[in-house]
Amino acid sequence: MGRRRAYDTGAVVQAARDVFWKRGYELTSIADLEERTGLDRSSLYNAFGSKQGLFQAALRSYLDEAIETRLSGLRQPDAGLAAIVAFFSGMAHTFRAYPEQASFGCLMVNTLGELGGHNAHAALGEAYRDSFRAAFGTALSQSAARGEVDAERVRPRANLLATMTMGLFISARIDPTDAAEVCDSVAAEVAAWSTKQHSSPAG
Repeated sequence: MGRRRAYDTGAVVQAARDVFWKRGYELTSIADLEERTGLDRSSLYNAFGSKQGLFQAALRSYLDEAIETRLSGLRQPDAGLAAIVAFFSGMAHTFRAYPEQASFGCLMVNTLGELGGHNAHAALGEAYRDSFRAAFGTALSQSAARGEVDAERVRPRANLLATMTMGLFISARIDPTDAAEVCDSVAAEVAAWSTKQHSSPAG
């Protein structure tokens, strides 16, 4: 029988992910990864094949966590406009409360900006974008079914919100406070999409 690994692979990926997030792929050295994960070069290569293999594992981890935590509220059976408003209000709160973390932006968006969309990581970037589109689409479709928004505008609005979200992560790298203010504006705009609030009261 082979000797069992004496480390937690998930913890190693998490530690490496933090380094890649702060420094980017190109500026992260194997020495940086050794220091942060506590594993030597040989162990890292045996487990992940290469620096790129570890980076791919880090991106997948980030994608899974983002879908689970950031998008869960938008995917609930009762989600609607209020869930979308809460999503952007939550982003605003995070940018204001944790400006240093916000200044690192989004690992997936950073990667696309650094390495472009025509590489081994492009498929993960596409999956990330599509996850946001689908989550916003779910909330908007459910809202449309309740007569809160126009059904024919669900898809373009979902695409708009997904693109806006990815852009906000870039904006937060420049100025988290300004990005938070934009998040507040987006939340207010989404709330104004409700067709019910524009209806005349029954008389």
